[in-house]
Amino acid sequence: MKKLIVTPDVEFALTTLRAEEARQVRAWFDHLANWDDDAFVRVNSHALPDVAGVNMLRTSSDYRIFFSLEGDTITVLDVATKQAILRTAGL
Repeated sequence: MKKLIVTPDVEFALTTLRAEEARQVRAWFDHLANWDDDAFVRVNSHALPDVAGVNMLRTSSDYRIFFSLEGDTITVLDVATKQAILRTAGL
C-alpha cells in the first residue's frame, strides 16, 4: 500500500458532493493507495504531458482524479467530473 495524501483543497471539494458521490470518490482513493496491486488503476492512469509529475486516473465512473506519485506516496491534487473538465476547456 502507498501512503495517500489528500490535499486540503480536495478535502474541501468533497464536502460539496452528495454523500454517495463523496463515498465513491473516497473508494477510488483506496484503489489509488493500492496502486501496486490494482491493475485497473495503473492501466487507467496516464501522465499529463503538459504538467510534469501529474497523472490522471480515469475512473469507471464520471470522475477524474489528478495525482502525483513519488516513491511510496500518492498525493491527490484534484478531482473533477468529465463534464466539468470539458466545460472548463470550452468544449
